[in-house]
Amino acid sequence: MESADLVVVLVDVSDKWTRNQLSPQVLQCLTQFSQVPSILVMNKVDCLKQKSVLLELTAALTEGVVNGKKLKIRQAFRSQAGIHCPSPAAKGPNTQSVGGPQRIGWPHFQEVFMLSALNQEDVKTLKQYLLAQARPGPWEFHSEVLTSQTPEEICANIIREKLLEHLPQEVPYNVQQKTIVWEEGPNGQLVIVQKLLVPKESHVRILIGPKGHLISQIADEVGRDLMNIFLCEVQLRLSVKLLS
Repeated sequence: MESADLVVVLVDVSDKWTRNQLSPQVLQCLTQFSQVPSILVMNKVDCLKQKSVLLELTAALTEGVVNGKKLKIRQAFRSQAGIHCPSPAAKGPNTQSVGGPQRIGWPHFQEVFMLSALNQEDVKTLKQYLLAQARPGPWEFHSEVLTSQTPEEICANIIREKLLEHLPQEVPYNVQQKTIVWEEGPNGQLVIVQKLLVPKESHVRILIGPKGHLISQIADEVGRDLMNIFLCEVQLRLSVKLLS
């Protein structure tokens, strides 16, 4: 993070359990690299019924200071119902027992953006800001280099993308990928066999889907993407196993 031009802290304001404070890990990074400019992006504002909650969250996550200036938030908003802000003594999933009051925000953000990723205008505003903050510099890779990833990494990442797209809740995050076969077939096609390991029998059933339809759909979608990338025929087989 030391070499970053800008730090973007993204907060999901629809999650009432994590939105009220920055995690200790994030705060530690911000403190350690305080010389790096940072901004706060509050996403999924469309999920909030009471927009006044945004003001309360902004005050908490910035400690009432943005770009060196104190925020002016009317006292009326501070007593709005539906705002879940733990006291410094409260113990939540991201709190740590340390000496002194528990810090939950960062008073050195340069800007605060409140947006919904579904609203293209909101996203455009953020993109324009990021572009304005970009600094000229040498290309990290030569213009002829398409990617720094190996073909195996590209394949694994595309499979991971499809798992995140099709599987619910925590299931995709618990899948371990293991490539068993990566070779050229007799007709020049790329043959790939990857084993997907999951910790629960219920996850096996979810990933396979009714009559094996879901795992087949994922394999088909990944295969098409890989053919477009590698410009060759791809035979992909995915198997689902329970972690032993």
